[in-house]
Amino acid sequence: MNTKFASFCFIAALAFTSCQSDVSSESPQEVNEVQNSLKEKKHDVNKWHDGPYYFENGSGKNLHEPGAFEGALANCDTYAHYEGAKELLAVYDAPESYHGEIEVNNIVVSDQLNICGTLSVQDEVKVNHAGTFNLGGDMTTEGDVKVNYGGHLVIEGKVVIKGDLVLHNNAILKFLGSDSTIEVLGKTKISKKAIIEGDFNDVSQKIK
Repeated sequence: MNTKFASFCFIAALAFTSCQSDVSSESPQEVNEVQNSLKEKKHDVNKWHDGPYYFENGSGKNLHEPGAFEGALANCDTYAHYEGAKELLAVYDAPESYHGEIEVNNIVVSDQLNICGTLSVQDEVKVNHAGTFNLGGDMTTEGDVKVNYGGHLVIEGKVVIKGDLVLHNNAILKFLGSDSTIEVLGKTKISKKAIIEGDFNDVSQKIK
């Protein structure tokens, strides 16, 4: 009897050890999958994460709604937040698109820059030849806004320029929608060959 009981205990111990071995022998991949499923998902910077965003100029535009703007800004609800340097540079062959509240020192556009939101520029904005700056929302610049030969500045919103507005030969200043406004507190230096298109409210009465 003692021999049978000892044999039974030995077999039971082997079975228990085998179960422990099976549990601990899970592949590293299976363990990682379980661990990753428990982790909090990272925030997608290309998605809105704050509440409905309306502009102060009374247009009633909600940036969360696809198609809130026209043209190149029609997809602004998919743009990423800007987390770059204080010098925002859109260099050749590197178009950039951002949304939200942005504060930088300078902006230089040599390719295409799309921004929808609230933009504050401590110094100046410069759009070079073949550069296109599409702005949807509010922009305030402490310095000048310069559009060089062949540059494009497209505005759908409210712009306040505390410096000068300079439009060189064949520069294009275009307004979209029916609620756009621009105010220039400095001087306007507009070439006779510069092109101004669209409907807008010239608050300072220095452009029309």
